Amino acid sequence: MAALPVRRLLSLTAYWLGLNVLWGALTTIILPVLVERSVGPEIKATALAAVAAGQAVVAIAVQPVTGAWSDRLVTRFGRRRPWMVGGVTAQLVVLLILLPGAASLASIALAMLLIELCSNTAQGPYQGLLPDLVPRGRRGLASGMLGAAQLGGQVVGVALAGLAVAAGRVDLAIGLCAVSLAVGTAWTVLGSPEPTASAPDASVSDASAAASARSPVGATTFGATTFGVGPRRWLGQLRSVALAAWSPDVLGHRAYLWVLASRLAILMATGTLQPFVYYYLKDSLGLGDAAAPAVAPIAAVVAFVALFGAVPGGAMTARLGRVRTVAVSSVLGAIGAAAFGVAPSYAFLFVVAVPFGLALGIFLAADWALIADLAPPGESGRYLGLSNTVTALAGLLAVVIGGPIADLVNGGSPGLGYRVVFVLAAVEFVVGAWCVRHVDEAGAEAAAAEAAVVG
Repeated sequence: MAALPVRRLLSLTAYWLGLNVLWGALTTIILPVLVERSVGPEIKATALAAVAAGQAVVAIAVQPVTGAWSDRLVTRFGRRRPWMVGGVTAQLVVLLILLPGAASLASIALAMLLIELCSNTAQGPYQGLLPDLVPRGRRGLASGMLGAAQLGGQVVGVALAGLAVAAGRVDLAIGLCAVSLAVGTAWTVLGSPEPTASAPDASVSDASAAASARSPVGATTFGATTFGVGPRRWLGQLRSVALAAWSPDVLGHRAYLWVLASRLAILMATGTLQPFVYYYLKDSLGLGDAAAPAVAPIAAVVAFVALFGAVPGGAMTARLGRVRTVAVSSVLGAIGAAAFGVAPSYAFLFVVAVPFGLALGIFLAADWALIADLAPPGESGRYLGLSNTVTALAGLLAVVIGGPIADLVNGGSPGLGYRVVFVLAAVEFVVGAWCVRHVDEAGAEAAAAEAAVVG
C-alpha cells in the first residue's frame, strides 16, 4: 500500500474532529446543564452517571457489531462509508429534534441513548476505515493527527457550548455542534475513496478470507443488496455478525488484552475528570454561575499543551515504541490528576494543565497506532470496534463510580467529593501504566506480520 499524503490523512481525520466537537460539548457542558435543570442538586452527579451508564451500554453493544459487519459488507461506495453516512444522518436528526426540547431526566436519557446508537453505528465502521487506508508506516503520524483532532474538537466543542450556554442558548450550542459533525463527515466521506466491490484492495480481500477461515462463524461477505432483503434474513445476518464480533477467539490475543486493560484504566482516569469538571468549578472552587464559561479556558490550555505532543509524538512512536510512550503518558497523567484534585484555586488549574495536557497528547499519539498494529488483517473493524467498547466501558465506570462517591462525600463536606474522585483518577493512571508494561510489542508486531503473510 502506497504511503498516503498528509492531505489524505487530513480528510480521514475530519470526521473525528467533527465528532469530538459534538461529544466534547455534550459531555462537558450540555448534558451536565440539562441534567442539572431536570433534578435536584443533591443527586445531579448520580443522575448524570445514570445517563452515561445507558450510553455506555449502547456503545458496547453496537460498535463492535457495526464494525464487524462493515468488515464483510461490499458496495459500490466501499465497506465503511455507507455506515458512516447512514449513522451520522440519523444522529443529526435525533440531535436536532429531540435533545433541544428534552426537559425531564427520562426525555434527556432517551435522546442521549438514540444519539449514542446512531453515533456508534457510524463510529465502528470509521475505526475500520483508518487501518484499511493507512499503511503501517504512517500509523504513528495518523495516530497523532487523530489525537490532535480529538483534542482540538473537544476544545472547540466546549468553547462553543460554554459561550452559548452562558448566553442562555443550549439550542444554539447543539446546532453548532451538529454543523461541525455534518461538515467533518462530508469531508471524510467525499475525500476518502475506498476500494469498490469491483476492484477491492487485494491485501484487504486476502486478509478477509484468512479471517473467515479462522472465525468459528465465518466472515460471510454481504453484498450491496443485503439491506433490501426481508427482515428475517436481515436479522439472521445481524445475529451472525454479532456472534462473530463477540467470538471468544479474541481472548487468545494476550497482548491485545493487556492493551485493552491499560486503555480501560487510562480512559477511566480521563473520564473521571471530564464529566465532573463543570460541577468541580462550580461547587468546589466556588465559581457558581461563572463555571460554564470557565471550563473552556482550562480545556484550551490542556489541549494547547497536548497538541505540542500529539502529532510529533505520534510520528516518534515508531522509533521509541508505542508501549513506552503510553507508560510515560500514564505517569504524567497521574501527576496532573492528583494536582487537579488538590488545586487551591482556579488560577492554579492553569499550572496543573501542563502535565495533564502532555499526558493526554502523548497517550493519544500512541494509543490508536498500538491497537491498529495489533488488529489481525481483515478484522480491523471488529478489533477496533471492540477496543472502543473499552472506551465506552471506561466512561461508564468513571461516572458510575465517581458520581455516587462525589455525592456521598459532598453530603458531608460540600465540594470535597469532586476532589476525591480526581485523586482516584491519579490511581487509575498508575494502573494503566502497569498494564501496558505487560505488552510484548516486538512479539506482537512479529505475529501481525506473520498473519499478514499467511493471509
